[in-house]
Parts: sequence; C-alpha cells; structure tokens
Amino acid sequence: MSSIKNFYTLPLVLVLMLICCAPLSAQSLEEQIRDLKAELEQKSGEDKVMALKDIGMKFRSIDYDSAWYYIKLAHTEAERQQNDYLVARMLVSFGILENGKGNSGQALKYYQDALPAIENSEDHFAIGALYTNMSNAYEKTGEVDKSVAYQLNALKEFEASQDSIWIAGSLNNLGSRYQAVHEWELSGDYFQKALELYQQLGQEYYVALTYNNLASVYLHFKDYEKVIEYSDKSYRSFNALGAPFESASPLYNLGYGYQGMNELDKAKEYFTQALQIQQEKGDWYVAVHLKNDIAKTLLMQGKFQEAENLALEAYDEALEHEIVLAQVELSKTLSSVSESMGKYKDAYGYLQIHKEVLDSLQGLERTKEVLNLKEKYETEQKENEILRQQNELVESELSIKKRNNMLMGSGALLAILLTVGFVVFREQKIKARNMARETALEKAMAEAKAQENLKEQRIRIARDLHDNIGSQLTYLTSITDSAKRGIDKGEVFLMEKLTQMKQFSLVTISELRDTIWAMNKDEISLEDIKERIQQLAATVHEATDDKINVKIEGTPNNKVLNAFVGMNLFRIIQESVNNAVKYSGSEHIEVRFTDFDKMVQIEIEDFGKGFDTSKESTGNGLHIMRNRAEKASIYFNQESIIDKGTKVTLQVKA
Repeated sequence: MSSIKNFYTLPLVLVLMLICCAPLSAQSLEEQIRDLKAELEQKSGEDKVMALKDIGMKFRSIDYDSAWYYIKLAHTEAERQQNDYLVARMLVSFGILENGKGNSGQALKYYQDALPAIENSEDHFAIGALYTNMSNAYEKTGEVDKSVAYQLNALKEFEASQDSIWIAGSLNNLGSRYQAVHEWELSGDYFQKALELYQQLGQEYYVALTYNNLASVYLHFKDYEKVIEYSDKSYRSFNALGAPFESASPLYNLGYGYQGMNELDKAKEYFTQALQIQQEKGDWYVAVHLKNDIAKTLLMQGKFQEAENLALEAYDEALEHEIVLAQVELSKTLSSVSESMGKYKDAYGYLQIHKEVLDSLQGLERTKEVLNLKEKYETEQKENEILRQQNELVESELSIKKRNNMLMGSGALLAILLTVGFVVFREQKIKARNMARETALEKAMAEAKAQENLKEQRIRIARDLHDNIGSQLTYLTSITDSAKRGIDKGEVFLMEKLTQMKQFSLVTISELRDTIWAMNKDEISLEDIKERIQQLAATVHEATDDKINVKIEGTPNNKVLNAFVGMNLFRIIQESVNNAVKYSGSEHIEVRFTDFDKMVQIEIEDFGKGFDTSKESTGNGLHIMRNRAEKASIYFNQESIIDKGTKVTLQVKA
C-alpha cells in the first residue's frame, strides 16, 4: 500500500481531461454559438440534431442551464426521428454534462445506456468518443484501472479513424491516467506528445488545456516556477477564448505553485477564485477538493479553527455526494488540524477513518492493473505491426507472381529476386528465433529474482516472529507455570499473574500486527512510520488518562526505506517511547523528525528523572535496540542526565 499512500497524501492535482465535443478554435465561444444558431434554420434531419448538440456542448463552457436546454432539444428531435443511433449520441452528451457537475455515477448510467447502439454503429469516432468519456468518469470514481482500459480502447478507435485531434486527446487523457498511479515521467511524455500534435494542428483550446496538464507534472517534481509559468499560460489562453469555466483549472494549479513557494496569501486567493467558478458551475467533485486545499493552506498559516470549520464542511459534502477520494484527503487534513489543536483523540479517530477509506480503494491492485494494461496495449501494437509487415510481404509476393505471368521473359530476374527474398526471410526468421530465446531467458531470470526476493522476505518474517513474538510467548508460558506452582498462594497472587498474562498478550498482538503491517510492504515511507507513531501516541494518551503527552514534531518528506530497515526503525522508536512512559516519570515526551540531504534523524526525548549511564543496565531493552540498529545499519545513541531526562538519537540513510 505504500505507493498508493504516497499518491493520496500528495495534493490533488487538477488535470483537464479531453471531453468529447467539437474542437474549439481561436474564435470566441459566443461567436461560434451565434454562427451555429444562424445556420440552425437551414438544418434538417440528422444535421439538425447534431447542430443542436454542438450548440449545447459549446454552452457547456459558459452556461450549464443553456447547455442542458439545447441537448434536451437535440434528444427530443432524435426521438422524433426514431433514430436510435442519434438518441445514443445525445445520451452521451447528457453524461458529459453530469460528469462536468461531479455526478460521475449518473454519467456512467447514461454512457452504459448509449453503449450498445454506438458500438453497433461501427463508427470509430463515435465509439472512441464514448470510451473517452467513460474513461473520464471512471477516473473521478477512483476506478483507475477501468479508466485506463477505456482510454486505450479509445486510442485504438481514433487511430482507426485517422483523426489526429482525437489521437492527441487520447494521449492527453493517458497522461492524466498514468499521473493518477504515480507514473509521473510517463505522464509527462504523453502530455508533451499531445502538446506538440495540438500545436501542429493549431488547436489553441487544447494547447491551453495541455499547458495546465504539464503544470501538474512540474508540481510533482516541485519545480514551482514552471508550475506558475505553464498554469499562467493556460489561464490567459482560456480567458482569451472566452471559456471561464475551464479557467478554474489553471487557477487551481497556480494556487499549488504559490503554496509551494510559501506565498500562502496568494495561494489562498487563487484557490478561492477557482472555488467560486466551480460552485457557479455546480461541480461538487472539484469544489470539495478545493475546500480541502484552502483548509490545508489555513493550517499552514496557523489559522487552526478556520481550517477545521472548512474541512468539516467539505467532509460532510464529500459524504453526501459519495466522493471517496475527497474523503481520503479530508480525513487526513482533519487529523493534522486536530493534532495541531491538541485534540489527540480526534486526530487518531480521523487517522483511522483515513486508513479505512484508503484501504477500501484497493489502490495497489489497480496500479498494477493499469501498468499491465499498458504492457498489453504496447504488445498488441507490436503484434499489429508484425502482422502489417507480414501482409505487406504477402502482397509483395502476389505482385511478383503477377508480373511473372505478364513477363515470361524475365524468369531469370524473378528467380534472383525470389532467392534474395528467401535469404532475407530466413535471416529474419533466425533473428526472430534468437529474440524469442532472449525473451524467454529474461523471463526466466525475472522469475528467479522474484523467487529470491520471496525467499528473503520469508526469512525476514521468520526472524521477526522468532525474535519478537516467540520471546513474548515464552514469557507467557513462564507466567503460566508460575501461576500453576503458586495456586495455593491465594487470589491476590493469581490476579497479579493473570494481569501480567493479559499485558503480555496485548503486547504480543501488537507485535504481530506490526509484523503483518511490514509483511505487506516492499518499502516503508517515513510518512508510514510517523502515522504508526501517532497511533502509539494516542494509545499512550488513552492508557494514562491524558497524564502523559507524546508530541510528534517535524514533517518527514516522501523518502522511503526498505521494509527491513523501516520495521527496525519503528521498533526502536516504539521501545524508546515505552521506556520513557514506564521509567522517566515525565509527563511530556517528544519525537522529532529532522530531514537532511541523504539522511533522516529521529530524536526521542523525555524530561524526567534520567539515569546513571555508567551503571550497566539489568534489562534486555537497550541491548535489543542496539542489536536492531546494528543489523539495520541505523546509527543509535542514548544519552541520559539525572533529573534532566533521557534522549535517544537515531540516524538512517534515506
């Protein structure tokens, strides 16, 4: 789950997606609508339906009520003509309008109703347009695997229709899909290809759209100057084209750019402008995410109460409209706000909600499926290319035979050509056989490497179970034997032993959960570790009736550790906190994260009674922590001053 968690903890990047309507030119939308209305009286039959539809789709960027009015007129006219294909095309337009307002579920119902008639039409353009819109809707519902599958199918249809504009649109949308699963470089490549094609075609609307998409990629790489440059280009272009609703998206990314440069007042200003446009448009999906980003900006400014009020308002709206991705983001924001306000129980509760909703998305499997779809698509493209070359070879041979019948006197030359062709064919066949062998060898090596990784993971799990769970169970056995021998010592003695057994059972369960948590990961991020420590802090608060406060400071970046190092780092921090709770007598414990260039430092400090470090410890805790640190190549140092407290310092490369 680590890769998916990283994705959802990043800000939601608003990426404009290709929407299936007529392409926009430099002429303003109002001028285009006026021209279409003037031509409408001369239209009849299918042309009249499509003209009404085009007017509605252009109004979509200006006035949604007018858009609905003209699309409904087009639908009524298609039904009057009893044309099932045109009725289906209008259902697709209804779906586009619903999706634009954030009602992706209703949009998908319209698309599914339209699907049979449009697929039966064998109209490559219409089929590709429908698949693209279904891809857009599935992305909003969080079903990224289905989104990518439909977009790849759309690209095939547009390639078959040889429509350059829509091929570029599919490249743009694929950039958005791969961005959703953290394939940032691949996403940027698709956006760049789309931009170059749109510029060649002179499609200024889609050039503006793609500028904004590239800004979102630069945002991931924290190149905030590029984010602001490309978002500003997009914003100015949409305003020049008279498309105010589209201008909300670059405003969104401008907010992120200035937030990254710590110009928080500007960031809040741009987010608020974007929110006003989306509320006017009625797009709940984007509006809820914008409120979350404004709340996070208020949190960064230290305006905790305003941040909490806005985040709670947005969270209720996310629940009402069943916007799952927004629920993930807002529960995380509310946890951070509550922690900053000292509401540790509330912070823990929102953190649990965040994890539960995140787990329900099953994001890791979808990420794998997305990448599998990409591989299947590229494989199919290669197979099609091979078939094309084979067909060309067959056609070439037929042509040679035909010329042979016409030119009997050229037999000798034909024989030479056939001989050369045979030699070339034989060489190609040998090359193909060698490539197949190399592919099989690479596959075998990959399988062997996977088996070796599995073996290493099993060994690591067995070691952790033996070292931690085994020792706890051994101690439980010892307590049980002691209780049996002292059964005649009375009720007080037995209650003491039962209490000890309960405590060690709870510790064993906690150890087992932590081991399972690490089992499911190839790598553990510092953000993962901080979340686990926050859970530990909440447990300490609850167990001590809020007498002991565990404060976590510092924000770890997106660096990750392999699962073995990450698990041992967490264990050492956990043991240090537990020791401070048990022995320090301090009511305040701090866990501090400090990020350096290629290293992270974690300090666990109490302000209690301390101890004499010159005396040898009688327990195993310090020995176990040092042993864990040594095995995982973690720097470990413990300092203690009597009456001033104890500090444990850890350093790990990341």
